[in-house]
Parts: sequence; structure tokens; C-alpha cells
Amino acid sequence: MNREISDREISVSSGLSFRETSMIPLDDAMGPVMHYPYDKVYPKAYEVTEKGTVRFHLYFPNAGRVILRTLTDTFELTGKDGHWTGEYMVGTGFVVIFPSVDGNDTLYPGFPIGFGGNRPINYIELGEDVGRAEPLRCSHGTVSMDYFNSRVTGKLERLYVYLPPDCGSGAKRTGKQYPVLYLQHGHGENETAWVNQGKVNFILDQLISEKKAESMIVVMCNGMVSFEQEDEIFVGAVEKFEEFLIREVIPYVEHKYRAFGDKPHRAMAGLSMGSMQTSVITLKNQDLFDYVGIFSGFVRDILSGYTEHVKAEYLDTYGEKAAYIFRAMGDQDIFLEEFYRDDKLLEEHHVKHERVLYSGAHEWKVWQRCVYDFAQKIFR
Repeated sequence: MNREISDREISVSSGLSFRETSMIPLDDAMGPVMHYPYDKVYPKAYEVTEKGTVRFHLYFPNAGRVILRTLTDTFELTGKDGHWTGEYMVGTGFVVIFPSVDGNDTLYPGFPIGFGGNRPINYIELGEDVGRAEPLRCSHGTVSMDYFNSRVTGKLERLYVYLPPDCGSGAKRTGKQYPVLYLQHGHGENETAWVNQGKVNFILDQLISEKKAESMIVVMCNGMVSFEQEDEIFVGAVEKFEEFLIREVIPYVEHKYRAFGDKPHRAMAGLSMGSMQTSVITLKNQDLFDYVGIFSGFVRDILSGYTEHVKAEYLDTYGEKAAYIFRAMGDQDIFLEEFYRDDKLLEEHHVKHERVLYSGAHEWKVWQRCVYDFAQKIFR
């Protein structure tokens, strides 16, 4: 019997596995087999009920206490014969899950695994607006992992590069060129976040297939530029990252890929910390980017207190030199007051831009909406 292909399958994939993890043997000694009886594999980690609650079923045979935490709540599971269960309302959208076993944080193999908070994380995706990240049955682009040795960071760096569906051999023959969006993650995340957690490649596949967005290259790099000094680790998220992006990433991309390489065909956007990096770089380098996306975040730098970019000489020309500036935040975001403060700053300097409030907090369902809307306005 043929099973109808589900467009929701991508919602349960993770950075480690494209498919839902469903064949984890209880006994590693079982060895390589081609079938797994249900009583010999981990139970399905979670199911969403018709009521909208989530029914959890985890397997920790030697545990004395199992707790699940989200960013806002804590849930205690009930154990019997190594099986830990419970049913709770945990919210909607991208929900981070922190399993704790006997007081020790852990990763559970039955949940998807991503990266956030400077560490691997478990998460689940539920309900509201997850559909924005579900691909249509259309042509799909590719996500490339590029590596180069950076003189700025002194390390081997990795880029995630999204290439649109038509960026293939046919485009090479015709000499077609593409605009580029430089898209940044938030604090504690890395270059994988917009693909693994944000599903930006599938969002763009959908928009491009429907002719709602131009074919574009999207470049995602690690904005947590870290270095050690004496007995501390520092994150050079401002000037060090600015140098890294402008001196190395942009020239690398425009040399390797069929990118236009001029201001009208460059955009930069980011979420949270990435929005602050976007503000710093696009304000100080107004000759480089025509399109600016500030998602759930900041014109001013509230992380390190950097102020060089908010001088009047930059702010007074910002709205005129950029073709389009987009700012958005969730109406329940913990940084909403900072958003309002930035409103006043931009108003004082007559910076024209589009401003949107979405329903939601500081979370991926808001950031997916941001990139979904922003991508339709740029390079037009």
C-alpha cells in the first residue's frame, strides 16, 4: 500500500538526521539487522494530541527522576520500568526541550537535535505557522558547506550557502548571476541555525517556485567569532565579525559563486544578535548593502554597548542610502522595550523603513515569518 507523501516530514528533521529518528535499538548489542520489533526500539518520544497537548514517552532504564524543561516551564515525567511518560501543554512553534535525568542535563536521541545557547539542544516543532517551513512539491535548491582558512579569526571557518533551484548547469551556460543575502543567526547559535531550525532553504524554495521572491544566494556564517585572552573566552561579535564578513566572506562568495557583486544586489539580515550585527555593519558600510533586515532585535548594540555605528553621520543618511530597511519583532518579545527605544532613535533621524509586529515571542516562528516576508521585498 502506497503511503501519501507528507509535506510535514521536514518539520521533524534535525541537524543530524533528515528523517525522523524512529529506529533506535534498546540494546546496542542487537547489531545490524533489517527489522526492529516495536518492543526492541525506543518508544516514539512525543505525539501531539487532538487537544493540542504533547504526550511524552522517554526511555531511561536506570533513572530515578526525569524532568523536561522548556525556556519557560518545567514538567515532571512519571516513571515505570524505565519508561517515563507525561502529557502537557508546551506551547507552539519551535520549542526547545532540555531533558534532565537525576539532575544532569542530557540530549535525548528521540528528539530532533539542533544548536543553540552555545550547545547542542533538543527541540520539537508544534502547530502554529510551522507550515511556513514545509516545502511544496517543487524544485529545491541546495545547501553547500564551504570551508576556508580565515586570517581574521585564525581558524578554519565554515559557511552554509543556499543556492536556488535554477543555480545549476543551465545558469552556468547562460552566465546568469544572482543577488546575495547574508543572513545571520542569534547569540549562542551558529551557521547551521537558519537551515536546521529556521528551514530557510525550504521557505525560499517555496517563494521562488511561486514567483514571490527572486532567485538568490543566501550565505550563513558563524557570528560567534571567539578568541581566548588570558583565562577568558571573548566573543568578537561586533568589530571582529564586521572585519571577517567584509574582508573575507563577501570576497570569497563573490569570487566562487555567480554573484553580481554590487550594492543593489547585496542584502544583509539577522535575528537577535544577528540583527545587531546587521545594524552595525550596514550603518557603517552604507555603500555595500541596499537591503537590510533587522529581525527581533536591535539598531543599538545592547550586548556589548558598542556605539560607533549610531553616530548621527550614519543615522542621518541610513534611510536614504538603503533601498529597503525592514524591522520586525514579536509582540510578546522580552526585548520589546528595546524595540520601542530603537523606534524613537530612528524617528529622530528620519530613517524611513518598514516596521512590523508579529504575534509571538523571541522565537523561531517569528523569525521564519520575518525571512518569509523580507525575502519577498528584496532584489525587486
